[in-house]
Amino acid sequence: MNYRKARLLIIISSGLFLLTDQFLKWQAIHNWTKPNLIFPYFGWQVFLNKNAAFGLPIANGLVIALTIPIALLIGYVFFQELKKEYFSPILLLAWSLLLAGGISNLIDRIFYGQVIDYFLIGTAIINIGDIMIATGLGLFLLSLRAKRGAF
Repeated sequence: MNYRKARLLIIISSGLFLLTDQFLKWQAIHNWTKPNLIFPYFGWQVFLNKNAAFGLPIANGLVIALTIPIALLIGYVFFQELKKEYFSPILLLAWSLLLAGGISNLIDRIFYGQVIDYFLIGTAIINIGDIMIATGLGLFLLSLRAKRGAF
């Protein structure tokens, strides 16, 4: 495996996901405000989420105050993994997705006072940042399981 190319691909892809998420959020509040459903429970529907994850009613200022040190910690761990000569691509991708998704939602909270969600899937309305966070967490847990030899 070419570790240099893998590092670059992971960083670029996470950055592109972050930029795409921010673009779609901007479109959601400026141009694409009306629901566009493919099925009754699937499609585009803008939702301005003032709550924390899973709809927990936590003040925006507190969420920002908690998110910043967590993002800094994830960024630190990501860069430590990035500096390794031989690294786990899955683990690096996990940290990268967690960091990019968290930053994207943090940007919303700082500039809009809420997170802009736009994909209706079932009964949930989410954004790409949420998908990056969930995927990053899943990959992190898989890498922990693989380290313990569970596979």
